[in-house]
Amino acid sequence: MKTKLQCILETLSAKEMGEISDNITSPFLGGKQKHKQFLDKFLSADYKLALNFSVKDRLLMSELVKMIEKYIFIKSAMEDNTYKHKLLLSHFRKVESQKLFSEYFKSIEQQLNGTDCKNADYYQLYSDILFEKWQFDQLQNRFDNADVDDMFKFKDIAMIGHKLLQMTTIASQTSLISKEIDYGVFTELERYIIENQYLEIPSIALYYYVYKMITEPAEISWFDQFAKSLEDHKDAFPFEEVKSFYLFAINYCIRKYNNGLQEFGFIILDYYNIALSKNLLLQNGNLSKNTYRNINTLAIRLGRFEDALKISNDYIDLLRDDDKKSAYNFNMANIHYATKQYDEALELLQQVEFDDHLSNLFAKSVLLKIYFETNSYRSLDSHLDAMQVYLTRKKIIGYHKINYSNLIKFTKRLLALSPYDKTAKEKLKDDIASEKQIADKKWLLSQLD
Repeated sequence: MKTKLQCILETLSAKEMGEISDNITSPFLGGKQKHKQFLDKFLSADYKLALNFSVKDRLLMSELVKMIEKYIFIKSAMEDNTYKHKLLLSHFRKVESQKLFSEYFKSIEQQLNGTDCKNADYYQLYSDILFEKWQFDQLQNRFDNADVDDMFKFKDIAMIGHKLLQMTTIASQTSLISKEIDYGVFTELERYIIENQYLEIPSIALYYYVYKMITEPAEISWFDQFAKSLEDHKDAFPFEEVKSFYLFAINYCIRKYNNGLQEFGFIILDYYNIALSKNLLLQNGNLSKNTYRNINTLAIRLGRFEDALKISNDYIDLLRDDDKKSAYNFNMANIHYATKQYDEALELLQQVEFDDHLSNLFAKSVLLKIYFETNSYRSLDSHLDAMQVYLTRKKIIGYHKINYSNLIKFTKRLLALSPYDKTAKEKLKDDIASEKQIADKKWLLSQLD
């Protein structure tokens, strides 16, 4: 079992570990030379994996963990301008330094008034520094009748914004598992938002519309209001929040598209293109192969083959190195299949090999369709059997296993269908249409047509 020291060190970069080693004996971290020597020894590959440590070593390890915690805290505080500003103002208020407090307050207020980014954190900081000023003014004159309207208004906006942010984040996840959540005072809060016209404030309006999109998905007007507000006010939010808004929009549109509203497919593609251009779809600096494939597949389904090709070529360098070859070959094979260039598609699919089951099943389903459409029935029979074995042997998530098992089952029924048996054909068509869990349902139905 890993030690706590090893676990906390694994959360740090090589640069950060070097900074800790260099500064471990500083007054801020409070270490001694023995701590530095032990840490350097612990970082060696062999020693940190040791299972038995002496009591003396364990004491040093415990002290080092506390020093590293202090380093993480100091570093995080220094990088958080909001926290830094609040602490400095609070310090100058407590020591009653008129000059320093006034200068820092003026500087922070100018920064706040000059920024376009006005999310809930912005209003929280503004309210906090106004409260600091109120407290400082009271020290100078207890009878000062300071204006506190903005302080309370900004605090309300911050509180509502943070509440809605939490609600939308949780609601988006619980909608997938049909879990009922008690959101507390939201009913009263919603009335307060409407009565005070707080929907004119982007940091409240956008999250309110997202919550409504999630909880009342049939009412498309919520999405329309959200989309307009996002377009008008996307510069009012930091990168991570803008990223969340685009993901909310994409996921909402995907559900609508999957429910048969084809016009949402083009909206999704537009959102994907904007998100790609702004690097909003990256995780740890990389675009996932699944997202890369899904965008390509969507563009193909919409008949936007040039977009599919452009996206595949323009964003391949954002994939992890291990994913690039197979992901690109799959996308190109998908394009060739859609344009009925079957030989080219088959050649590329032979070069596709993913390390996850879902991507492999996507590739296998394209291969299945090529064999069927080219009347390569012997190859198709073997492929269907191989797919069934793959599903049986691999530990694949339940509903994916059902989806692809049904694809195999209905493809076999298609193969066995007599072209002259209209009754059997209609029965098969009804069975496919009524099956809720099935991959490539539209393709199966198109073969019957």
